[in-house]
Amino acid sequence: MAAITLTSDAPRVKPITKTINGASAKPVTQRRLELIAQAVEALYNLPAEQIEHLVEHIQMTPKISQAQRDLAASLGVEPISEEEKYKLESTSLENFFEWRKKILDDSLTAPEVAKLINAKSRQTPHDRFKRNDLVAVKDAGVLKFPRWQFDPQAADGVIDGLPDVLKALKVPDFSKISWLTRPNPALDGFTPIDALKRGNKDEVISLAKIVGVL
Repeated sequence: MAAITLTSDAPRVKPITKTINGASAKPVTQRRLELIAQAVEALYNLPAEQIEHLVEHIQMTPKISQAQRDLAASLGVEPISEEEKYKLESTSLENFFEWRKKILDDSLTAPEVAKLINAKSRQTPHDRFKRNDLVAVKDAGVLKFPRWQFDPQAADGVIDGLPDVLKALKVPDFSKISWLTRPNPALDGFTPIDALKRGNKDEVISLAKIVGVL
């Protein structure tokens, strides 16, 4: 059997790597892995309920069409087996859920945030989330606020410049979290969050404005 390793770089956590056994020694093309990675990125835009619905309806025995086989032959590669294809796609989905769990495990509830920033009301975190001053995701109907956005030395207890960046990002909340916590070549390899901490507010805002546009 051939071992196929698929790695997902979960932001700000140890990369998630899984190895699955393929039914044959057929090569898996880099392009296919790139497409799978793009599919995982697209999942960031879906609410948890829709993703769970998607998982339930994944076909257990996806078919490879003759057109796909002909294309693979013209490229000089063999299409991976249906079993390998399913395992790869399922592993990508599992990686996404592991990444999501790590986000939630290092997040705070609204009451916890209110206490942390010494807010007068438990409603304050909700109001700041609605104004795009904070980023949060829903888990079972409850807002969870990633811990890394808070800074005890900054105004209002939040990293300086983050509210302006959040307002510039016109993408769903999971996509915001992903973008904010991934190393960015345009920021010398720093994540946008780390770049904000270094005082590069204007540069991060400029980049945030084109996320989802290009």
